[in-house]
Amino acid sequence: MKKIYTLLSISLLFFLIACSQEASEDEVVENVLSSHRDVNQYAADFTIDTSDLTRTTSYNIEVQVTEDPTALHQISTAEADGEETSIETYRAGEEIYTQEADNPWVMREAEENEPLFSPSYREVVSVLEAVIDYAEFDSEGGTYTFHYDGFERDIYEAFEGPFNILLGGSDIADEDMTLDYTFEVNKKDFYIENLEYNLSVENETGNVDINILVNYDDVNNVDDIEIPDEAVEEAS
Repeated sequence: MKKIYTLLSISLLFFLIACSQEASEDEVVENVLSSHRDVNQYAADFTIDTSDLTRTTSYNIEVQVTEDPTALHQISTAEADGEETSIETYRAGEEIYTQEADNPWVMREAEENEPLFSPSYREVVSVLEAVIDYAEFDSEGGTYTFHYDGFERDIYEAFEGPFNILLGGSDIADEDMTLDYTFEVNKKDFYIENLEYNLSVENETGNVDINILVNYDDVNNVDDIEIPDEAVEEAS
């Protein structure tokens, strides 16, 4: 009995040690930067808030994506000056169905090389790859975290294109801009779970502040995306 108890204790000890082991920073970097190779489906929630002295604009995208076979369902909502507009989009193959507010559904063919969704998960991984050398790594808590606070023009430019940040950054002095970012990485599969990016710019008319939040869910576990019969009938 004592021998059995000892064996059980040793097994439990090894189990606890295995569960408590964390990946090294190099292992996390290698895995997260290659994670896009395994991602075919995902759901994402993008929120982009922009504010200056005159107005605040909020833009939200809820999207479900399957890259192969090509399929997408997206709801985009923009709010400014108390007014809200929305666009719902479905895509299956090369057919794209869109409805603006309460207007009828409209169908069009995708243009040549038209991206399925931008920024894609792959593009967000590319942003992380471009800025990861500036980040502080933290393995505490429920996710692996890469964080930076300060300003580097390389970081600004890495986010500028994929997130369509149009501020004329080349005309703004570095000392007039501050930014920070945080990437949170799932500890089990090394997929990016969350991204937050904040940019503050001081110009002649005051400050411009941009906040970007991205949350990923249901990686490779998205339900089949089907175009509603109503959309097909209205667009015929």
